[in-house]
Amino acid sequence: MKNKQNVAWSTFRYFVLAFLLCLSVVPLCGQPDAAVLSSPSADSLIIFSYPSRIRMFKTEYAYNRLSLRKLKKRLRTFRKRQDTLYVQSYSGSWGDEKANLHAAYWRANNLKGYLIDHYGLRERHFRTLNHPLAHPLWGEVVVVGCRGFQDCQSEIPQNRQEPASAARRQEQQEALPVALQGDKEPVDSFAVAATAVVPDAATALSTSVASFASVTPSSSTASTSTATLPSLPANGRYLGVKTNLAAWAGTIMNVAAEVQVGKHLSVELPILWCPWHISGKHAVKTFTLQPEARYWLSKPGSGHFFGLHAHVGWFNVKWNRDRYQDADRPLLGAGVSYGYLLPLGGHWAGEFTLGAGYANMKYDTYYNIDNGARIDTRTKNYWGITRMGLSIVYRFNLKK
Repeated sequence: MKNKQNVAWSTFRYFVLAFLLCLSVVPLCGQPDAAVLSSPSADSLIIFSYPSRIRMFKTEYAYNRLSLRKLKKRLRTFRKRQDTLYVQSYSGSWGDEKANLHAAYWRANNLKGYLIDHYGLRERHFRTLNHPLAHPLWGEVVVVGCRGFQDCQSEIPQNRQEPASAARRQEQQEALPVALQGDKEPVDSFAVAATAVVPDAATALSTSVASFASVTPSSSTASTSTATLPSLPANGRYLGVKTNLAAWAGTIMNVAAEVQVGKHLSVELPILWCPWHISGKHAVKTFTLQPEARYWLSKPGSGHFFGLHAHVGWFNVKWNRDRYQDADRPLLGAGVSYGYLLPLGGHWAGEFTLGAGYANMKYDTYYNIDNGARIDTRTKNYWGITRMGLSIVYRFNLKK
């Protein structure tokens, strides 16, 4: 009898232990690991490489075309009103920290300009961080992440990888299909080939981002102010539409358009007119064109410029006893000018212009009455201020 009780008690204990074990195992099996949920995948980083001391983005350099295809695929799920692309630019091939930071700034803007032109993005979709040092693993690169800066830096795989040698990179580049080299637009059918050629590029880069952040935390802090500078992407041809507030203050309605025609050259065409008929004794009716060719010290649409302008105008002005009207030909002249364009944020900018030169006019004077007789005809030469502007500009980038 005692043996039967012992067997029953042992069976009961085993049953209780098994039941408790099941209770402890079920939650572990049914609930995913929190660390797995919080860790972004290595695929969230996309690498774009730059040659040493080159600012312009080159689609055919290194693996840039494959990275573009990968990014295009990623943008299928990109929500333009909610999501953000995080851009980190690295430059270390210039002489000092200031020059490297400036180059990193231009590289990031140049790449963003390409993405805006080809994928319908806008400047508001990006957040940028520039580093005045080369990346410790990949060198001269711009990294695009679909998550935040901190999320990208937390992607630390277990196995670090060394950068491929120059010979190996050249060998892999030559091994790409010929069709990849000639494409102007990324094609999704080659996405598998991109993964096959560089399967661990994003993983290795994410490792180096984390290590670089831990070694030189001050570089990210130093470059934050540069990352937020308002500007347009460097890629594309500048186009500006503007109006002169100084002319409006003189009741002269006006509008102007400016377009880039060369690396440092642009052409502007302002149109100014007054249609005012105040009373029988007072009226100001004018129409003026003042085209100008401009040379920009940096690039069209940014910074200082010098201009050479001409002016042609027609007028009919009533004032008290007399009326003045251009005779035989319009007012003609030319001049030189200096100006500066200051970005105000995004596409907006302010422009200051001051010019001086020569104007010649031939005009008739009439009595200011209906069918008033002509009093005389005069010619006047003028030397002085021929252009003054304080304009609000809205800037575009046209595809080249």
